[in-house]
Amino acid sequence: MDESWTTIDSPDDLRLGELMPAWFAGRMIADDWRFGLLLSAGQVMLIRQIEAVHLSPQGVVLLDVVMLTEAAGFSAPGGVLVAPTERARATVNLAHVIAAFEVADVPGGPEDPAND
Repeated sequence: MDESWTTIDSPDDLRLGELMPAWFAGRMIADDWRFGLLLSAGQVMLIRQIEAVHLSPQGVVLLDVVMLTEAAGFSAPGGVLVAPTERARATVNLAHVIAAFEVADVPGGPEDPAND
């Protein structure tokens, strides 16, 4: 019996649509941008990108993300989570993500991570 995890790290991998909404995973893997993940605890985790999606044989889905290191004027009623250091990689259990959304307007604008 194979008990290994499956890793998806390409926005073009069709398996993404089986795990989560296509725009959510595909866009967040392909782009380096400012996204928010509303967590079940009420905080918003600010991320730049999803690096990979891992699926366990039991159906657990983990997201390897790169967190933002500052909130850049963003606030949320339940609080905002950013990376506490420049080492911004984290892993999030998808079961705790209630919503995903963009927190910046246009590429090339003042909030574009490419300007950092």
